[in-house]
Amino acid sequence: MQGFRPHGKDHMAYQALENLAKTQRWSDLEREWLAVLEKPGVDPASLLTIVDLVVKAGQGKLADTLGWAWLSTVKESHSPQEVLQLGRQILVHLSDGNELREEILTLYRQTHEGSADLEKWIERSGLKSGKSVRRALRFLDCGLQLAEGRYLIHRTDDAAAQITKLEIDADSATIRTGRREQSLDLAKLIDEYDNADENDFRILEQLHPEKIGRLVEDDPAALVIGILKSHKNKINRDELKLILAPRYIPVQTWSDWWNRLKNAVKKSPNLRIEGRSPTFVIYDPVGRTPEDELWAAFSKATTPREWLELLEGYLRETKRSKPHAGTIDRIQAALVGHIERFIRHKEPAQAFATALVIERVAADGLPVSTDAHGKALEMLKTSANPARMVAAVPDARLWSLAVDCVEQDFPDKWPEIFAQLLLAAPAAQCDYLAKKIEKAGRGDLLQLPVQEALADPGRYTDLLMWLWKGPSIETPLPLPPATEMLGLILALVGPARMSEGKTAGQTVNEMRAKIRAGLSSREYARFCECLGTLDDSMAQAVRRQIERAEGLGPSVQEDMSNILRGRFGHLYVKPKVAMWDDESVLYFTAAGIRTKENELAELVNVKMRANAIAIGEAAAHGDLSENSEYKFALEERDLLRARVAKLNRELSMAKMLEPHDIPADHVSIGQRIILQPVNGGQPHKIAILGADESNFSEMTYSYQSPLARQLLGKKKGDTVSVAIEDTPMEYRIDSLESAIA
Repeated sequence: MQGFRPHGKDHMAYQALENLAKTQRWSDLEREWLAVLEKPGVDPASLLTIVDLVVKAGQGKLADTLGWAWLSTVKESHSPQEVLQLGRQILVHLSDGNELREEILTLYRQTHEGSADLEKWIERSGLKSGKSVRRALRFLDCGLQLAEGRYLIHRTDDAAAQITKLEIDADSATIRTGRREQSLDLAKLIDEYDNADENDFRILEQLHPEKIGRLVEDDPAALVIGILKSHKNKINRDELKLILAPRYIPVQTWSDWWNRLKNAVKKSPNLRIEGRSPTFVIYDPVGRTPEDELWAAFSKATTPREWLELLEGYLRETKRSKPHAGTIDRIQAALVGHIERFIRHKEPAQAFATALVIERVAADGLPVSTDAHGKALEMLKTSANPARMVAAVPDARLWSLAVDCVEQDFPDKWPEIFAQLLLAAPAAQCDYLAKKIEKAGRGDLLQLPVQEALADPGRYTDLLMWLWKGPSIETPLPLPPATEMLGLILALVGPARMSEGKTAGQTVNEMRAKIRAGLSSREYARFCECLGTLDDSMAQAVRRQIERAEGLGPSVQEDMSNILRGRFGHLYVKPKVAMWDDESVLYFTAAGIRTKENELAELVNVKMRANAIAIGEAAAHGDLSENSEYKFALEERDLLRARVAKLNRELSMAKMLEPHDIPADHVSIGQRIILQPVNGGQPHKIAILGADESNFSEMTYSYQSPLARQLLGKKKGDTVSVAIEDTPMEYRIDSLESAIA
């Protein structure tokens, strides 16, 4: 039975009930409760909240009375199945409810009169004898569905089973799981297993895999419903593809099969597809009209982004038919109510975004009468910080409307506000804002946001990716070379341990999604241009960065690797060389990698941010041609960028030394060596470690150092002439051992 979240006067009625319960005015509560029940479309969730308050106050008998009154009212206009559904909910919320238990049992008898074993299940459930309501109802509901041949899913490990024998009188059931059979008592069976449909994908995969191929070809909707039942009735397109391709559907035919599924969804009252990126397939066991679905979802939504998504989805679904006027009026009234509520609660940014939602769906063709644009202009004009209000707009689809409001409300200072907004704008809006600023003759305003984005890319990723793709403006921007920008971007999506602490104002996954979209834009055009400027050593560094960039995701990572391989195929034909001669790899100990990562974090998170602030402060002093502070800050910026680029390149080539990397038969990286002077004297114990890890006071040498290069490859017993204490001497390699714990 469908309910809804109340608004307006309905909401006030429920609020009054809540106040009466909290002030323990029980007689008034009972009277007001009966008045609410007489109204159409009561909200079950709100009434159950009141029942909970009454029970919590120790008024169990009153709660029973309220529940009885509610159920009696519903019985007059609803089917026994709907009444039973509500009665079960009420019973769970009551502290005792013994009298209501009998009524629920009567409803079970009405709705299951064809079940020969109904009374046996009722007796075993304990619903009559006062057992836990939740446990008794579950036992009864599950038990009434059990039969020989019925399929089950284990509640914790998703193991599939089928009932091969059911003996209610003997309190026993035999089930088959794979090739094994076992017997369980009924209580244990119901505790451990849920009933499942024969087309549930878990059942098909484990017990009848041969049926999957037939469903792929003959009934895509039934196949997907079976998958959705094991995914809480909702799955996105990419997850669905991972489940089915290539095991059941060849990758090359996936798009064709997806189109077949979309056609099947249109004919199914229980399936729907929502969203664009990501796209979700959703299963509704009951089946509802588009208006039912819209209002049910809209009532649960709480943010402008959610309301917009729902309304635009509804418009797409009903584009060949006229939207339902009553539903539109109801939603319009609800949105206006939300605007007023946000204003009362001093949430002007939310109120502004909600007005933009109304304006957006009106532009999309939804017939609304509210002057949403006027409301938005009024709220923005009275804002103490209009840039912050627009920056808080939660959905990229609303941004064009928001910035239009800025231009109308602030004809004299909108370029400055637009420049501030560049740091918060979605990537798709950056070009529009920059062009408007440039057209107004204020291209100078673009310098500072660009500096900030490069200094703090984990915070301003949208602007960074716009800069990467190539702004379509004429104003020169202070950008590093494309190779440096690529290194900066790939460092953001490197191993998880290197991504930590780099984001701000967004999650790591949000940042990675923006980078994937930016890099793959226009079929990787900018990446291909960048490769044209690389020599072999730089290409090798980019190769390692891509291989380590787990945040790119398998698809983008593979695409970029293939493009690089196509340009630099000879780098992938690798002759066998000693590890210390491999120019594509830099070996480090764990401590050496940590040192590099800490230095990089200090540069990016502290020094570059401080430098961006210094540039902004120096620029504010005026006349840049004579501004020594500004020039010094720019020089420091270039040095910091160069160091960051070098560290990113080194970390992209880094390989941590592991104990199994260290050979025992010759001198190599990661070893401790004892050198015995041939002509007598004290032996020297030295260690050869990773790049940049020399510490002469501790007799530790980088494997790239001249002394180490003279020793690498030698074997125990070999003699070598090296200068440990300034003067070259002959030494015998006396012993080798690993220096890596």
